[in-house]
Amino acid sequence: MFSTLDPVLLRSFVAVVESGSFTRAGDRVHLSQSTVSQQIRRLEEQLGCALLDRHGRYVATTEQGQHLLGYARRLLNLMNEAVEQLQQGQRQNELRIGVPEDFAAERLTPTLAGFARDHPDTRLEVTSDLSSRLWQQFSAGAFELVLVKQRRGQAPAQACWPEPWPGSTASGHRYIVATRCRW
Repeated sequence: MFSTLDPVLLRSFVAVVESGSFTRAGDRVHLSQSTVSQQIRRLEEQLGCALLDRHGRYVATTEQGQHLLGYARRLLNLMNEAVEQLQQGQRQNELRIGVPEDFAAERLTPTLAGFARDHPDTRLEVTSDLSSRLWQQFSAGAFELVLVKQRRGQAPAQACWPEPWPGSTASGHRYIVATRCRW
């Protein structure tokens, strides 16, 4: 008697039923036709019954196979859902921030320390680089939040404040821009 249903065997079984062929099922699950055939044989041995009618040109389910098919689909869907939820949860508990090199240590460290203390389940990942590279990486989805130095009006912002720029007039100041947060 078996104790569990192997999801690999179930995946091959569903692929055979849905494609109607061991060869097409093999392509679908990235295995050879003979491996899929062996997996179906193992599953049938574990369950002690024939699941597929192999007579004729096409493969069809037996009554027991049809009954298993509903369970197999539900089990595979549930496993996929569990993996998706866990991966989504990991993404939700990670905050990736990009900051200019000269801004990171001195001004941001106390704020990040407070955030880490208040949100112990969130993993902070801070990257320091030049503003232009940070903006490119943010635009490509690498960060949930980025602070960059740009001239006023150059980028959409949640908040901005002036930062003196050596040798410039008041109108030549750069601004720290806290861009839209995706977290």
